[in-house]
Amino acid sequence: MKHIIILMLCLVSVNIFAQKQNDDVLYLKNGSIYRGKIVDKNQQTLKLETYEKNTIAFEVADIQSINSEPTLRKSAITYKEKGFVHYTELGPLAMSNRASNGVTTSAFSFQTTNGYKFNQYLFTGVGVGADLYAVQTFVPIVLSIRGDFTKTGNKIPFYFVEGGYSINATSNDVAGITYQGGNTFAAGIGLKILFQENTGFVIGAGYRFQRSELVEKTKTTIEDFNRLTLRIGFSF
Repeated sequence: MKHIIILMLCLVSVNIFAQKQNDDVLYLKNGSIYRGKIVDKNQQTLKLETYEKNTIAFEVADIQSINSEPTLRKSAITYKEKGFVHYTELGPLAMSNRASNGVTTSAFSFQTTNGYKFNQYLFTGVGVGADLYAVQTFVPIVLSIRGDFTKTGNKIPFYFVEGGYSINATSNDVAGITYQGGNTFAAGIGLKILFQENTGFVIGAGYRFQRSELVEKTKTTIEDFNRLTLRIGFSF
């Protein structure tokens, strides 16, 4: 958990730093305006590197003023419309919930998902992971559906819906008692902070449901785990 908090703080710091980037803006006497980065300057000439990485030389006598202004440059990230996509995510499953034996069941979740992105709004894949509760351990196998609300910029909000079955991997040390798995479901929203195409950090939050059965001779007890889920990871 400590490492997750540190990573989230780093992401916020990077975002704040990026927002403070400025352009060098040249206002010429003829009314023209050029934006970019000054790469060389002397008493007679000034060289400006534009967004397109072109270098233009100006006569200092032709420049009316030079300002430093917030960048207007659009994101250079290429959005991935379709193709193979991978997600690896982990995080806590939090909510006040007690098992049949009265133990408060805090939990931690890990999941890796592989699938195909058909367009901006639809990704389908199969996810496999591990949900580690205080009293039981599950291996969920789910069908994952995701989609992006936008495809511009480097911060992409998205939704996710998952459903499937979890195998109960709890170690049973009590004779006559059997732990069994059950249906699982999750839904929520998140944010992708992209570096290029679909490569970047992923942060998400939502709801997760897990059902299990405790079989003791002829008696079967159903336990439902309802959780708020926080995920952080990466995608490519």
